[in-house]
Amino acid sequence: MRRATPLILILLAPMLMGEAEAQPLPGVRDEGMVEQRRERLRQDGFSVPQQNRESHRGDAIAGEVQGSREWLKEAQQALRSGQTGQANEYLERAATRLLSRSTEPARAGEPMRNLALDHISGAREALWRRDRREADRQIELAIAAR
Repeated sequence: MRRATPLILILLAPMLMGEAEAQPLPGVRDEGMVEQRRERLRQDGFSVPQQNRESHRGDAIAGEVQGSREWLKEAQQALRSGQTGQANEYLERAATRLLSRSTEPARAGEPMRNLALDHISGAREALWRRDRREADRQIELAIAAR
């Protein structure tokens, strides 16, 4: 197993280097997603200031947003105004609302199956690929599934 470690690092190095050089798209107002990628590769710390700011913005409206549907609509609005990092934050909050549930203790270990969650995951993956059109489509599908 010890011999496989250097081989894995050699195979993964080009992918990691490509992510480290990620640049924001022209016209995108926030760099939360790019900063998140950059910080994932850092070895010396876990500070993610842009993500913290986005989280604080989400906290500021949390009293006004009651359920996952509202978080999805907030995510869609943020995405359409070019705030991809903020959209990601709201998608995470929508998923958290859907995952917060009561269940029988015997079924607590079973993963939750929900079409809206699948679409939220699809939207977040699209954001990572910087595919705003697909992210918007997935959010629309998640709203419809609610």
